[in-house]
Amino acid sequence: MAGCGGDDASPRVSAEVDTIAGVVMVRNGTGSWRESEQWRVVEDFRVGSLRVRNPEKELSHSRNTTVILGPNGQIFVLEYSTDRVVVFDRDGEFVRSFGGAGEGPGEFRSPMAMMWDGKDRLWVADGLRGRYHAFDSTGAIQKTLHRPVYATRRIQHPLVRGPAGTVVDEAAGDNMVLFLAVDTLGHLTDTLAKLPTLELSRGFRNVINRPSWKSMQFVSLNYIPRSRWSLTPDGTVWSAVTGQLRLVQTSADGDTVRIVETSHRAAEFDQRDLKMIAEGLAEAGIARRDVELVRPVVSGIYLMDDGHILVGIIEQVGEDPRTFDVFDPEGLFLGSIDLGFRLPYRNIPAIVGDTIIAVTPGAFDVPYLVRATIRRPQ
Repeated sequence: MAGCGGDDASPRVSAEVDTIAGVVMVRNGTGSWRESEQWRVVEDFRVGSLRVRNPEKELSHSRNTTVILGPNGQIFVLEYSTDRVVVFDRDGEFVRSFGGAGEGPGEFRSPMAMMWDGKDRLWVADGLRGRYHAFDSTGAIQKTLHRPVYATRRIQHPLVRGPAGTVVDEAAGDNMVLFLAVDTLGHLTDTLAKLPTLELSRGFRNVINRPSWKSMQFVSLNYIPRSRWSLTPDGTVWSAVTGQLRLVQTSADGDTVRIVETSHRAAEFDQRDLKMIAEGLAEAGIARRDVELVRPVVSGIYLMDDGHILVGIIEQVGEDPRTFDVFDPEGLFLGSIDLGFRLPYRNIPAIVGDTIIAVTPGAFDVPYLVRATIRRPQ
């Protein structure tokens, strides 16, 4: 089966598609799209500065952020580290900020997710207070509700509008991610999906949080295999493990629906990887044979409105990715695009149509708000 191809002088994208025991298997070849059919990313604006003029009107941190668009086209940025929401207009000009650290209504402690409901209310999930706060479009608090989530796998994650006006949130179980439906009163109504995640070995659990071991920190953050996932509007989940570009689509009932394999992203350790691994394990006193380590490939999985799948690709271990591999809704690999900016895994971008809005770290880790447009050939 052939997907989008290349000019006559370029390789064509091809894939073999089979169904085995009810699971669709897509095996992508090594080709890429034609120059004439390639998607490109054009930056619309970048807001930020090495010289902070007014901290209240500037983004404070470049990591652990979530970006969404409001009903009026304004851009809302959730900052985990400063416990606030910063609002910009559609051109990137500062409008207001609200929230702030505290225990009162509309105040946060480590907020980690937000979404708009169908009534133009902004829901913010308060990470360490176990609450949801609902605001109107001006930032005025409407109500505060109980959040039935006590642990999560991600510092930042999306909230999703679910069926019958529910909020779909993420929770961590035993080696599992749970997707929970919560009604507008804060009551848990259903578990929509379950996704197994990888268990961290006991040896690593005992040592990775020791800040004096810099090499061990680097190994634990990069070479330990991790799960990555994204929930689709229909309740299915796309997931992968960081060491391999192999996408798995799982139904809300936990059944495997589709497996997408690729052969164009081989993850092999180079001399730099081996040196860092050896230094880190030596610091921690862990034998190489006792741990599973991988060279990371997949940083994150992002879904477009039309079903296309964008996979953040790690080109250099330890650096934030700026490359997306693009798959069509059936899992056929189309090609790669260069974002032109870095996108840390812990930063959740807004992807609306062909528009991408995200917080990216610049020089000296200064945060910039970037809006870019994917240009597809007509």
